[in-house]
Amino acid sequence: MESKVNYTLVGLFVIILLAATLGIIAWLTAATDTKVYDPYRVYVTESVAGLNLKASVKYKGVDVGQVTSIKLDHDNPDRVDLILEVERSTPILEDTVATLKVQGLTGLAYVELSGGSRGSPPLKAGPDQDLPVIQAGPSALTRLDNALSTVFTTFNDLSAKLDRLLNDENRAAISQILSHLSTISGALANRSGSIEQTLNNLATVTTVFANRSDSIGKSLDGAAQTLQNSARLSADLASLPARLSTGLTAFEETMRAITKTAKGLDVVVQASRRGLQPITSDAVPQVNALLAELRQLAQILERFSGELANDPRLLLFGKQPRRPGPGE
Repeated sequence: MESKVNYTLVGLFVIILLAATLGIIAWLTAATDTKVYDPYRVYVTESVAGLNLKASVKYKGVDVGQVTSIKLDHDNPDRVDLILEVERSTPILEDTVATLKVQGLTGLAYVELSGGSRGSPPLKAGPDQDLPVIQAGPSALTRLDNALSTVFTTFNDLSAKLDRLLNDENRAAISQILSHLSTISGALANRSGSIEQTLNNLATVTTVFANRSDSIGKSLDGAAQTLQNSARLSADLASLPARLSTGLTAFEETMRAITKTAKGLDVVVQASRRGLQPITSDAVPQVNALLAELRQLAQILERFSGELANDPRLLLFGKQPRRPGPGE
């Protein structure tokens, strides 16, 4: 009787344990099914080696989904078509970028989502798209490969330029330049004493100039004043021709008036001689003397006009004394 009771208890315990296990599994399954996933497509133009189905999809390091499809794009065989299942609560925006990354040393790849600014709208499928397409970014290995390729290309170009630069002719020229520099260095070393003396003399001259700075400043002020006076004199000399021209014009008009007057007097006298025959002989010599003086005055004015035309400075400085001749 006791053995039957024990088997019954054992069987009951097994049934309860199995029911509890099934309940836990159902609860976990139900909890998992509460998450809603949205499909997205990613076109990758690089190798997806190491990426498998059910691979993780992470958003800034947090698991938000998995890869559900990996296949070649039929329209463009140069790229791979990936379909991702991402939790609906994940902020997938128009500027979100999908990048392939490798997990540690295992070599297994996963998809990392990043980017997405605050002002960017949510990503939606286009008119000719069945699923929203997330832009793919270059992986770290691709960026490293591109950087290494650029470095190698630059190194090759530099090596070729160095080969062209260091040809036989240029090497000979560089050797000659180094030889000349060595000669110059030796000459400077031999003349170090004279160079030092020159520097000392230069320091002495600098000291003298520093001590005489006040007098030099006064001299410079005097030179500046002289330049200003020269500028004013130049301005006066520039206006001198105009004034001389005006004076000569007035003088010529005066000469014309005097000549005209003399001619008029001569005509009057000649005309009056016939009517003045009865005048006493004392008035005739006086008139003749007056005419002689007028002619002399006309000659003097004509000679002065010629001298003024030859040397206009007579109006400003007067007639210069004649230089003494040899032996005087």
